[in-house]
Amino acid sequence: MNVKIVNKNCNFESPYLIEEFADSSIEIDFNFKRIITAQSKKQTQDILIQDIRNELRNFKWLILGKVQVEIHWFIDAVEKQETDKIGDLDNITKPLLDSLTGHSGVLIDDSQINSFHSTWTSKNGTIEGNTVKIIINFNNDYSIMKENLCFIQTGLAVYMPLNIDLDNEHQLQIMKFFIGTMKAKKNLSDSFKKNANANLERLLIYSEYEFHRTRLVGFDKNRILTSTAFEEICNKKNVDISSILNTLKNINL
Repeated sequence: MNVKIVNKNCNFESPYLIEEFADSSIEIDFNFKRIITAQSKKQTQDILIQDIRNELRNFKWLILGKVQVEIHWFIDAVEKQETDKIGDLDNITKPLLDSLTGHSGVLIDDSQINSFHSTWTSKNGTIEGNTVKIIINFNNDYSIMKENLCFIQTGLAVYMPLNIDLDNEHQLQIMKFFIGTMKAKKNLSDSFKKNANANLERLLIYSEYEFHRTRLVGFDKNRILTSTAFEEICNKKNVDISSILNTLKNINL
C-alpha cells in the first residue's frame, strides 16, 4: 500500500512554517483494493496501521491539543451497492484512528479528536483500487517535540508530556518547580470546593497538556514517570526546593 503525506504550514521537522499562523494540517493519502474494516483479520488491520505509522514516524513532533479529523473515501459506487467487497465504512474508523496515535504517530491519543467527518464519493472508474484521504486540522501552538519526551505524573492518574533531559540538573529544577505549581493549583481547587462550595476545576485543573495514564499506551513505559519515580531522579541529582530557590535568587531580572 502506497502512503503519501501532504503537509500544510508544517513539515516533518516542525509543527509550523509560518510562526504567526496557528492553523496547520496533515493529509494522509493511500490506496488499496479492498476496504479494511473492524471485522477484518487482525493481521490485515495491523499491516494497514503499520504502513501509515511508517510514514508518520518521520514527524519529529506530536500534536497535544484538539484536532478535527476528516476521512474522504473515493470508492466504486456500483461495487459498494452490488457487492459486499466494500464493508461498512464506519467500521474502519477505529483502525485508522489507531494508526495516528502513539510515539510513531502524530497524536497522543484519539481522545484529542474534537470533531470527526467521514464522507464517500464515487471514484473515477479508470482508477484502480480505492483511495482514502485522512486530513488532520490542528492548532500548532499545542504541540511538542518527540525528542526527550517524558510523561510525568501531575495528579492521581494524570500525566503531562514534557521535553526534559533527565540527566540535566537545571532542567530537572525547572520541571520540579513547574510540576509543583501544577499540583498547588489542584490543591487550591480542592480547597475552594471543600471550604467555599465553589467549583473552580475548569479554571484551575483543566489542561489540554495533561492525559490520563490509560491514554499513553503507545509510548515507552520507561518514559512515563510516576511522582515517586521523578522524585527519585531529582534526589539523585540533589534537586530539591532549596536548590531551586538558590537558582531563582541568582537570576538577574
